[in-house]
Formats: sequence, C-alpha cells, structure tokens
Amino acid sequence: MTGNHSLYRSNLVLCLASGLLVSLCWFLLTWRYGFDFADEGYYWYGAQRVLRGEAPIRDFLAYDIGRYLWAAAVMSAIGDDGIFGARLAAGLFQALTVSVGVFIALQAVQASYGTARRILFAFLVALLLNVWATPYYKSFDYGTSILIVGMLMLILTSRAVKYWFGAGLILGLAAVMGRNHGVYGAASALMALGFLLVKKERPSVLLRPALAFMGGTAIGFSLTFVMGLYQPGFMAALIAGIIDHVRSTATATNIPLPVPWPWKATHDENGWILWAGDFATGMAFIALLVVPVLAIAVLARKPLAAFTRLHYLQIAAAFAGLVYAHYAYSRADVVHLALSIVPVLVILLNCGVLVRQALPVAVCLVGLSLLMLLEDLPLLSNVVLDRKMTTVVMNGSELHVHPFVVEYLQSTEHVFSVVPEARDNFLALPNFPGLHAVNKARMGVWEIYALSARDARFEQAELARLASRPPAVVMLSNHALDDRPDLRYSVMHPLMYKWIMDNYHPATLSHPSRVDVYVRNTGAPAP
Repeated sequence: MTGNHSLYRSNLVLCLASGLLVSLCWFLLTWRYGFDFADEGYYWYGAQRVLRGEAPIRDFLAYDIGRYLWAAAVMSAIGDDGIFGARLAAGLFQALTVSVGVFIALQAVQASYGTARRILFAFLVALLLNVWATPYYKSFDYGTSILIVGMLMLILTSRAVKYWFGAGLILGLAAVMGRNHGVYGAASALMALGFLLVKKERPSVLLRPALAFMGGTAIGFSLTFVMGLYQPGFMAALIAGIIDHVRSTATATNIPLPVPWPWKATHDENGWILWAGDFATGMAFIALLVVPVLAIAVLARKPLAAFTRLHYLQIAAAFAGLVYAHYAYSRADVVHLALSIVPVLVILLNCGVLVRQALPVAVCLVGLSLLMLLEDLPLLSNVVLDRKMTTVVMNGSELHVHPFVVEYLQSTEHVFSVVPEARDNFLALPNFPGLHAVNKARMGVWEIYALSARDARFEQAELARLASRPPAVVMLSNHALDDRPDLRYSVMHPLMYKWIMDNYHPATLSHPSRVDVYVRNTGAPAP
C-alpha cells in the first residue's frame, strides 16, 4: 500500500510538472498566431460582456456559462479584457486539463516503466494533448472531454462513495461548461454502470455510490442555479433555450459537413504532405468509432476480477469515445475531430503500453497529429507550409494573422474614420462578434452569431432591442455559408435584412471593404 501511495504522489507531481511546463511552452510559442472573428469572437465577446455585468444566454447568444465565468475571472484578475487576457484564460484551463490527461495516461504505465521512461512518456503525452487543443478558444470543450474520461475512471475503479461523489461533481461542472458535455458524460456514465452490472456487480453495492454520484452532479451543476439567483431572467432564458434546442433538428447547432474519408484525399495541387495529412485525418474519423468498439469487444469477455488499471482506463476511454464521436460527425472537420479525439488517443497510448512500445507509439501519435493539423495550426501553416501571415497590433498585443484579418480590421478603421460615432455604435453581421470584442463595443442584438434561420417573432424581438439605439453603421457580409445559398443572412433573417435595406444606404468609401457597409439614413425611424 505504501508503494502504491508513493507511486500515486510521484504520478501527481509528474503530471503537474509535465502538463504545466509543456502547456506554458506551447502557449508562449503559439498564442500570438491567428485570429477568428467568428468563433473566437463568440467566446471573447461573451467574456467581455460578463465583465460588464451581463449574463450569457439571457443577454446574448452564448454557450453555457462555465467558460465565460472562468475567462471573466482571469481577465479581471490580470486587469486585461483584451485578446491576451482571453487567450491566457483559455490557456490556463488547457494547462490544468492537460495535466489531468497526463495523470490519467500515467495510470497505464505506473507499474511497468522506470522513472526515466515514465518522465519521457509524460512529457510526450503532454505535448500530444496540447497539439490537439486547437483552436485555443475550444480548449474548454477539449479539456472537458479529458475530465469526462477521468470521471469514468473514478466510477469504474472504486465503489467508494466519496469517489463517485467526486465523479458526479465532475459531470455537473462539465454540464456547466456545456450541456452537450453533460449529456455525453451522463450517457457514458450509464454505459459504465451497465458494464458493471453485466459483469455481475451486485446492484446493492452500487446503490449508495450511485446516489452519491447524482448528489455530486447536482452540486456541480448548482453554479447554474446560483447564476439564476443573481441574474433575474437567466433561468427562464436557459429553459427556453433548452426547449428550443430539443424541438430543433440536430443541424440547428452544427451545420453538417461531409466526412473526409481517407479515400477522398487527393494529391492535386496540395502536394504529398497535405495529402498525407488529409488521409490521416480520414483514418482518424474511422478510428473514432472503430477503436472504442474494438476495445469494448476485447474487454467484454474479461472477468472484472482480472481487470488492471490499464483495462479500466481502456474501457473508460472506449465509453467516452463512443459518445464523443457524435460531436465529430455532427460537423466533420478537424476542429470537431480535435474535440472528440482524446478517448481514442488514450486507447492507442494504452495499446502501446500493452505491447511494451509506449514511447514509440506516443512519438508516432505526436507526428501524425502534427501532420493532420498542419493547415489548422497557424504557427505550423506559417512555418511549415509557408502560408503568408501579417503582423498586426490588437489591444496592445502583437499578433501574426492571415492577411484577410488585417483587411477586415483596416476596413473597419476606415469606416470609423468616416463615421466616428459608429465606433461605439455599430452592428457587424452575421458572424463578426470578434469585431465588437476588438473595439469593446456592445452588440445591439441578442443573436451575436447568426448561423440558422429564425422565425418572424424572433426577428421582431431583435428589432425591438435595436429600437432604443439603432446602430449608426451596419457591416454586413451576405455570404453563403458553406457555399449554401439558403445560409445567406438575407435568407435566414429576411425581416432584419429588409429593415437594413429600408433604413440604411450603402456607404461611399475610398478604402475597399470586405463587407458591405451601410450608414443609417438621416431621420430614419427606430425599428
């Protein structure tokens, strides 16, 4: 027992040292690269609004409250609500959850590897997990998937009430970070419970732990109810959003993309490196389902008494992998693959341990991961693929971004030079909350990121919000998202589009703009 306790403490120190150190180095290396007006702005703008007393979901379209409260707390602590503060907040969450991921992975090698090999393995795993935490503002989802695997390990490896209670706390907090994580976590926990019952675990033995798990979940999720107490109207907006989500189709939140199967990879003008990356990505989408299913099939016949921590880790990752595969397939791109791949990585690392080749397998996984992410990691695309990037100063921080980002920023500054009052009172649609975050300007609508069609009642409510202070300028990109004409803003929001056309006129600008710019007509009535 003393040896196990000593090894536990050693693993804890090692996971913190490797996870925090590698994450810090990764952050310092990458944080200045890239910028996304849409998804990144969605996170950053929301955190800014929380700092100004607004409530996510109630006052603006948002994910669940967890990431915004975390980011706002960090940004407040360092006195910076700019781009550095937003990225540091996500980086800290990434560092902590990567450390948890390293600790989980070390469970498989704790008895079979010497100290030097364990240290090298830990640092390789920390690097692997950091590489996949992309884009950085999705680290809250990525890190939460790591926590779900840890939750399942607690359930499967112990019958102690305190551990199941802790697992419930993790699930509740995961739901605070995102209701989808709560659903995925609950589904995988039910699978774990079913597995224990099938393996002849007596129901009476699991009753008290299961009750503790439910209690922990309720307490973990209670942060949402606390928000409801301090922000009147929040719970009503949350419940309305849940009802709307349940009634809507699966494509309402994620617009589907065709799965990039490996046989669809083409060489063409992309070159062999990118072909190899596309092929590996396609294989990864296959692995999302095949690897967990194979792991369950192999372990299904093994008696529970013969399970080691490695076997428990395999089955925990397999259950998590099956449910998280849904997220990747809901919009089959590299970003959603990244947010679903942790369980598969854990299973493959464990397979390396089983064949006593953990280090070579870890090195191969790092290499393949970098290959798959060449185009999606701005630093790699710049250094390896020689994709041009331009330096720009944003909120006092020097960033290296793609040229089109600079063009948007320059176009916006030109508009403000022509219409000075617009800097604090403009509206950028449909997917530019990042422009508002850069300028620290409030959006006058609730739907800060428009991705789906809305009914007339919703649009009328948006127009009512604009009535007290109609924007001086509207910047509109009426592009067809995913090359689908039905996803143009003018089609999805016909009343809003008509109001803009009726009450604004095209701006006369000497500087070319990547968006259509409309200036409010003199004397135009409020909506």
